[in-house]
This record gives sequence, C-alpha cells and structure tokens, in this order.
Amino acid sequence: MNRPKILTTLGPVSLNSEIIKKLSDRGVDYFRINMSHTSIDELKQHIETIRKFSDTPICIDSEGAQVRTGLMTENTVYRDRERVILLPGNAMGESNKMGLWPSDIFSQLKPGDILTVDFDSLLLSVTTVTENQAEAIILNGGSVGTNKAVTLFPPVSLPPLSEKDISAVKIGLEYGIKDFALSFTNSADDVLELRKIVGDDSSIISKIESKNGVNNLESILQVSDAILIDRGDLSREIPFENIPFLQKMIINKAKDFNKNVYVATNLLESMMTNSKPTRAEVNDVMNTLLDGATGLVLAAETAIGEQPVAAVDILRSLILRYTASHSGYDMSGLLEHQNLLLPEMHGIESGLHHRKVNDISLPSKYTEQVETLEIDENTFLDVIQIAQGVYAPLNGFMNLDDLEDVLNDYKLSDGQVWTLPIILQINEEKWRSLKEGMTVSLKFEGSLESQMVLKISELYKIDLESVSKRWFGTKDIQHPGVERLMALGAYVVAGEIKHYNYEKILNSHYFLTPQQTRMIFSIKGWSRIVAFHTRNVPHRAHEYLMKQAMERTNADGLLIQPVVGPKKKGDFVAEAILGAYDIFIESCLPGALLCTFSTYSRYSGPREAVFTALCRKNYGCTHFIVGRDHTGVGDYYKQISNNELFDKLGDIGIEIVYFDKVGYSKSLRKMVEKDGQKQNDDIESISGTKIRDALLNGNTIPNTFIRKNIMDFLKDRMDSDNPVFVE
Repeated sequence: MNRPKILTTLGPVSLNSEIIKKLSDRGVDYFRINMSHTSIDELKQHIETIRKFSDTPICIDSEGAQVRTGLMTENTVYRDRERVILLPGNAMGESNKMGLWPSDIFSQLKPGDILTVDFDSLLLSVTTVTENQAEAIILNGGSVGTNKAVTLFPPVSLPPLSEKDISAVKIGLEYGIKDFALSFTNSADDVLELRKIVGDDSSIISKIESKNGVNNLESILQVSDAILIDRGDLSREIPFENIPFLQKMIINKAKDFNKNVYVATNLLESMMTNSKPTRAEVNDVMNTLLDGATGLVLAAETAIGEQPVAAVDILRSLILRYTASHSGYDMSGLLEHQNLLLPEMHGIESGLHHRKVNDISLPSKYTEQVETLEIDENTFLDVIQIAQGVYAPLNGFMNLDDLEDVLNDYKLSDGQVWTLPIILQINEEKWRSLKEGMTVSLKFEGSLESQMVLKISELYKIDLESVSKRWFGTKDIQHPGVERLMALGAYVVAGEIKHYNYEKILNSHYFLTPQQTRMIFSIKGWSRIVAFHTRNVPHRAHEYLMKQAMERTNADGLLIQPVVGPKKKGDFVAEAILGAYDIFIESCLPGALLCTFSTYSRYSGPREAVFTALCRKNYGCTHFIVGRDHTGVGDYYKQISNNELFDKLGDIGIEIVYFDKVGYSKSLRKMVEKDGQKQNDDIESISGTKIRDALLNGNTIPNTFIRKNIMDFLKDRMDSDNPVFVE
C-alpha cells in the first residue's frame, strides 16, 4: 500500500533554514504556503527560502471565496447588545467598528443576515445596510483578531479566486510550482476557473469546507486531482457532531472516484505548545487513516506552533504504525516501547520485535550435565552483544557458510549485509570432545553467576592464513587482529546463544541495551540520532566532528559510545574515558546520551567501520560518523577504504556522515577539516596519542587541543593514583 502523504504548512515559526531542512529530512511530501496569511510580496521570498534549503514540492493554497476581518487593534472586545459598524477591510477595527473584506460583500448584505466570526466567538445580526457599510447588533460578544474567518447566513456569492489568488498562482507558475489548493471550492466551475490558469499538467486539490462543496462533491471530484476536507471551516456551516460521519462519507466518495483525499484541522492541536499530542488526537489521526484518508495536513501546528518538527515526527510515526498494521501485529509487539521513526534492528523485519535471549538461569542440575567451555573477556562481550541484539541479526556464533559469505561477499548466507566474522575459536582438544547438537555452558572466569549456554549447530576448521587475508587484508602477524586470530587457532564452534545472565558483571548505568536506548530516544522525542564511536578521551577534533555531524544532519540528538572492552597497553582505561565524557557533555553538549559500546577493537578497517555502523543502527541511530581511518591500525588500510566499502554496499539502513582529517588551523584559530591533501604547516593534528604522551611526560596541552576541565580531570586521576592508561 502507498504511504499516506504529509502536507506541512510553513509559517513564521518554520520559515527558516533549520526547520525547513529538518522537515525536508523527515520526508514531508509538500510544503504548503497559505495565502490567507501571506502577502504577495512575501510569497516570492517564501518560495525562494524553501527552494534554497529543500527540494520538497510546494503547494500554494489560495484564499478562495472567504470573508475575513481586516486589521484590528490589539485585544479588541465586542460586548453583548452593543452596535458595531461594518466597513471595508482597509479600515482599522476597534470596539465600535470592524473591517470586512472583500469589500464587494456589502452589495450582498441585507438586514437580518447573521455573521459569525472566528468559530462563533462573535455573533452579529445585520440591522442596516448602505452602499459601502453596514450596521449590526452584537448577539454574542467576544474578542476578535486580524484576518479571522467570517461566515454569513445566508452565504454570499464570491468568485473562487481573488485578485490576490490569481497573482499568487501566476507567481507560483513562474517558479515551476505544479500543486495548488483551491480554498472554499463550491462547484466544479470553481475548479475549472483555476484550471484555465494552471493548465492540465498542474495538480489541483479542491478544499471541501462548505455545504455547497459537499452538495457538489461528485462533480468537484470529476475535475479535481485530489480533495481536502477542512474540518474547521466545514464546522462553521455544519454541526460539529456531524463532522466525523461526514468525513467518512466524503472519503468513501473520493475512493469511488480513485482520488486522493487529505484531512486537515486540529490533527495535533495540543502540540502548539506541548511536545506530545493527547490520546484523543492520536486516536483521531489513526481513525482518519483507517477511514481511508491518503494524506494529512498540519496547519497551525507547524506554521506557528512551538513544536513543528515534533508534530511531523508524531504524524510520521502514526502513519508508519498504520501502514505496518496491514501486515498484522501480535499483542506482545504492540506492548513494546518502540519508535518506528527509528531504523529497524538490522535484519529484523519489524521494529516491534526485538531479539530477546532468555536471561533466566538454568537449573544447577542441568548445568552439571552439560559440557563447559572457558571463554575469555572478548568472547564474553560478544555473547552479551549477541544476546542483547547489538549484533542483530546474529543470534549466535557463525557457521562456516556464513563466515565464507561474509569474508567473500560482505553478506550472511541469507543475503543480509554483514561484514565482520563473529566466531568462537577453541583449542583442538576441547573441540574434538564436542559434538553437533550438544549443549555447552560458556564460563567466564570460572563463575556460573554469568551463565551462557550455546547449542552447537556446527563444528568446523578454518584455514587461518586464508581467513586472515580476506578478513584483515593481510597475513602479517604484527597486525593485532591477525595476531589474535592466529593465537586462538583453527578450530571453531557455531551455534545459537540460548541463555545467559550477566547482571552481576555489567552493573553500570553506562551500559544500555538497544531496547533501552530506543526507549530513551522515543521519550526524548528524537528521531534523527547521530552516533559517535571512540576509543579515546574527548578532544577538540572529536568536538568538531560531533557538532558538525549534528549540524549537517539536522539531528535531534547525539549518542556517544566509547569502546570499553579489553584494550592494548597504553590505551585510555574505560573509567577515564567515561569520566572525561561526563565532563565534556555537561560543558559542551548537554543532552547528549553517553553509553558504552561493550566490545573490543578488531582493527579490521573498513569491515569494522560497517560493522560498527550496523550496531549503531540496532541501537536506534539514524546516522553514524566515519573518519578517514575509522577502526584502522598502522598503514594496513587506505585512508579512503571505508568510503569505498560503504559505497559498494549501498543503503544499509543508516546514513554515514563522512569526515576527512581534522586539525587546528593556527592562522584561522579554529578546527578545520582537511580535503584529503597532505597536511601543511598551518594545520596541527590532534590525537589521543599526543594527549597521552603529554600526560605521561608532564607537558601542557593547549586549550585548543583539549578542554582544560577534561585535562585537569585526567591529571587529578594520575595524581591520586587512579589509572588513566592500560598498563
């Protein structure tokens, strides 16, 4: 089925580069310019502003056959039984007079006519009429603002397009705009009037917001490309309790004519001031979609509301839920705290269904009956990440077919993109004692408190040199990844992780599962999240990368994930990294989320770059920062090899934010990004190595390299004999 469209109205709050970019990135289908609140002089400026920052199609919405108030003094109040003079719209309104336009309506007014202003906030009865003015008595008082809608009973006859509308349409055509909404469409003739101007290659959305429009619906549908139900203006002429039934009838009639039908007015009105809608609004939107609406319109929510981007995100989420409902939900899926605006977990068909590995401990009687395998810390971390869905779609250690396909084609045997071998290597003696189909208990540091069970599906041997060459691009034993692979040996066990219990080992508030981060993103209202992967304490180059990535992607939030698994000698310890990032976030990027990436570096270059991106997709991130030599080591990988592999794989479900080398420009006195050329004398590179060497040698590093409060924190740790580096 086709996804229902979103038509977003731009106004004072949203007509700026930041909001336009964010709304465009959200995939809104049309930007609407409402001519009822836009002057001709402003129209060109608005079009050019939108075009500068977005390719999203623009829809010009006419004023149409609508009577409105003129300019009013601030907080003008009219009281019951008082009299008011009605004048042409260029007259300034105040407590004893009111401007109305278009001015030719006065020729159609007569004593006894009833006028309602701004959704019945003011009720008037006409008493006398002259050529250019009228007098009325106030039946129900209230306050009135500028440019508020006026409904007349009986209705007056107005042309479908005002002079201003005709000028606006012609300007739109000059800019190549092809979509036009006709307000207060009362008949097919109204549509044909607009068609004469815009031609057959333009799209006309006829707005149904009057009794006449409803009565002439079939003929209007015949000559329109789509219709729009404006529930607000429609309720001026029709009892509001009838609107839900009328909406259903109009949508069904549009279906008969195979025409798109949009629905507008008060979809998410509470989000004018709130970050989330009411439950009633959510139900209204969903029921509107279930009625068969093919598009939804946000008006004041995005034009003048405080939460324009959040309103679009909510609407997108509801639309995604609606479209997903056609493939069915189970009850447990509906209970998951999952934001469908976030990417689905890699290889998982529905974001509502997460991989869950039972963490119920096995009975001791059972564990005594199974074989045991002692595993190291690296393998232990792999088990946890598999179990929590960080490595989704993997549910265990790879078999030979998966390994070969990953090494040769960067894919699992079922065709899903995956780049990094996740295998369990054991010694030959233990390997020969095992059998396929056997259940084994994985023991870390001899403790059953951390209980992991592997159901063996396959036992196989690998050619270490062949695997090494394809995995790391080298057989050089000096490569740390090759060294580890060779040391662990050629005997491999494959199988699914069935149970585990890790709570007593990984008891840290920095440790968050993908389910937890996704819940946090949802609560925060984030739908565009940049992930940053690091092995070091934060320095100015990192700061530049994160801030630039947030700006380039129009992101709502940032996930900072340091690697905290086993490290080589001289690396920063996890406690130092996390403590430094706590300070960094507080002083530089408040609101960023910090959690650990509980794994270890394989030093696999481009393969690991893709792997770390896929893992962040599983955490719910939409964007991932990749540098020139991400996860590389020494000179084993070309500086552009990451980009080449990402390009080769195509869309993997998470967008990559590329950066070249970053350094400090002495002449510009700021961080700059290089263009791939050799560094010149003006640019000073920044690295964790330089910071480490300065700390160990007692040297001072300028504030341009690392924030002083972070450097002070690291020095204090060293002075108090708390570890800063792996020994």
